[in-house]
Amino acid sequence: MRKAAVLLVTVLVVFIFLGILMIQSLVVVQRIATVSEVVPPVWVKTAASDQFKPLSEGAHVLAGNLVKTGDGGQATLNWVDGSRIRLAPATSLKVLKCSLNKNNGAETSLFHLDVGRVWVRILQALGERSKFEIRTPTATAGVRGTVFSLAVDPKGETHVSVYEGTVTLQAAGKTLKAEAGQDAVVGRQAEPSKRTMSKAEAATWAKQTGIIGPRLHVNSPTTTEVAADAETVTVTGATEPAATVTVNGRPAKLDAENAFQVNLPFAGDQSQLRVVVTARDRRGAETSQEFVLSRTK
Repeated sequence: MRKAAVLLVTVLVVFIFLGILMIQSLVVVQRIATVSEVVPPVWVKTAASDQFKPLSEGAHVLAGNLVKTGDGGQATLNWVDGSRIRLAPATSLKVLKCSLNKNNGAETSLFHLDVGRVWVRILQALGERSKFEIRTPTATAGVRGTVFSLAVDPKGETHVSVYEGTVTLQAAGKTLKAEAGQDAVVGRQAEPSKRTMSKAEAATWAKQTGIIGPRLHVNSPTTTEVAADAETVTVTGATEPAATVTVNGRPAKLDAENAFQVNLPFAGDQSQLRVVVTARDRRGAETSQEFVLSRTK
C-alpha cells in the first residue's frame, strides 16, 4: 500500500512538471530573425552541428546559431519588431537567447560578439522586464532602445559607438554609460573610458542606411528596363513596423507583414521614369532608394 502511494505521488509530480513545461512552452516563444543584405561569404553553424554552412538571403537565424562573415562578407538579421543587427566583414556573432514571454511581454535578447563589428538598431524602447545585451570578451553592453555599434578588435578590446540613445557598459565590476555622439572603449586591463565621437566615425555612421533610418527593401521591379508599351510600373517592397512609405510622393499602404505595393503611371511619351522610394520612422529618420527605369527599344 505504501509503495503504491509513493508511486502515485511520483507519477503526479512528473505530470505536474510536464504540465509546467508545456505551459511555459506556450507562454515563452522563440523569436527568429530573417536574413537580408547578404554579401558572401557568410556562414552559419547551428547548435546541433559542428560545421558551418553558407547563409543565404531569406534564411532564418535563431537561438544557438553562430553567424560568421568572411573578409568582405556582410549580413543583416531582422526581427519582426523591427530590431536589426548588421554584421560587418570578419565578424563572429552568436545568438545566445532570443525570446518573448507572451504572458508579461518581456523580451530577452542575448548575443555574444567574439570578434568583428555589429551595427544595431532597436526600434522600440524596451520595458523594465526586457533585456537586450551583447557580450564580448571584455564587456557587456545593455540597451533599452538605441542605435549603436559594438566592435571587438584583434586585441580583444571592446569599442562602442552610440548614434542614438544610451548604452550601458559593464566590465570588471564597473559601469559606464555612453550617450549619443560618444564612443567608449573597454580594454582587458585599462578602465573603461569614453569620448566625443570622431569625425571619421560620424562619416562611417552616415553610410549605415537602414540602421540609422528604417529598413527599406525594394523587391520589384527587378530590372531597370520595362516593356516599350508599358503604361504603369508596379513597385513593391517591405519596411519595418510603424514606418510610413512613399513612392514618388504617393503614400504606400502597408499590409500585416509591412509590405507595400504602388502602381506608378508611365506616360507613353516618357522614355524614362525616375522612382524614389522613401521610408520614414516615427522619429523622423529616413531611408531612401532611387533608380531610373527605361523603356526597351
